[in-house]
Amino acid sequence: MKRTLFILFTSILIVAPAAHHAQEVAQPGAPTPDDFATFFAGKQLRGSSPLTTIANSPAGLTHAAEIRELNDEWEKTRLSKIRKWAATDVHPKIKRPAVVKYMFGGPDFVHAATVFPGSPEYILVGMEPLGALPDFFTMELPEIQNYLTHLNHTLRSISVRNFFITKEMREDFGKSGVEGVYPVLLYFAALTGHEVLNANFVKLNPDGEPVVAIQKDALGIWLQLRELKPTPGAPATQNLYYFRTDLSNAGFKKDTPFHKFLTARPGGAGYLKAASFLMHTDSFSNIRNFLVGDCSYILQDASGIPADFFAQYYNVSYWGNYIGPIEMFSEYDQPYLHQAYRSGVAKPLPFGTGYRMKDDNSVQMLGVRK
Repeated sequence: MKRTLFILFTSILIVAPAAHHAQEVAQPGAPTPDDFATFFAGKQLRGSSPLTTIANSPAGLTHAAEIRELNDEWEKTRLSKIRKWAATDVHPKIKRPAVVKYMFGGPDFVHAATVFPGSPEYILVGMEPLGALPDFFTMELPEIQNYLTHLNHTLRSISVRNFFITKEMREDFGKSGVEGVYPVLLYFAALTGHEVLNANFVKLNPDGEPVVAIQKDALGIWLQLRELKPTPGAPATQNLYYFRTDLSNAGFKKDTPFHKFLTARPGGAGYLKAASFLMHTDSFSNIRNFLVGDCSYILQDASGIPADFFAQYYNVSYWGNYIGPIEMFSEYDQPYLHQAYRSGVAKPLPFGTGYRMKDDNSVQMLGVRK
């Protein structure tokens, strides 16, 4: 039976002992989360990394070539454009947020970190499973190849869409050992120029405080990061949380641990992209009202908080072009946005995002609290 490697840090690194199959050379120690992040991103491993043998195998070399091509596509087609737009249009309007609250985004750290670089804390929420990291040293070479092929497929499908579709991610996760978002989070950490210093599975105690947990009891993943090329004024380390939790009114209530967790981190920036128009419904009014009452700034597309409600509490700047929602969400057309965009207040948006990332009709709205 294959053993899954998971990594749990307290004051020291605790790992399951790694068995080695006959086709591989025994490796000293166990890979660190940063080893995995570096390997997944096709970057140069530290010389003593136990994953060096895997990286130099045919499967590892193929993975590196494919993922570097994907990294270049990310940078050329999206990240460089978003980074430039954020620097010229977003950052002059706001202070660096102490916390970025990205609800409904799944493990999409890459966009949060690109728009809001150098923030001390990022909180991502989705319904995708946490997963674990592979124990490559108990896998035969074809199994390693299958794992990396499916991981690359998942990462490429994310880059094509620029957001997560939970149903499709559930189908991808579980194939050939790619069990959840953990490897995706590590890939995005390395892609955005971060070193992974520490990694934990966590749950929340009744007071909403994160507590280290074993994988089967965990609600989330907590990564401690460091920028390799620090943003001016950025903290020495950053926290990245991913929580799998229900944000509907049934799950997000005032006295629940996750509500308390967010409340203990007031202000900051909310970020909403491809949010399925959930906060346009009564079933998600709790999280909608929480964000509007809590965040100093909110950056969103048309699928986030209803624009007319949003504008009651924030001074809003607009970019892009609004022609209404895609057909799947046609019932959520917003007359308020049609009027706002016809008025000529919107500036050009140099990239696509959300459900309209491939056309010229993407929308970005930045709200600064009144």
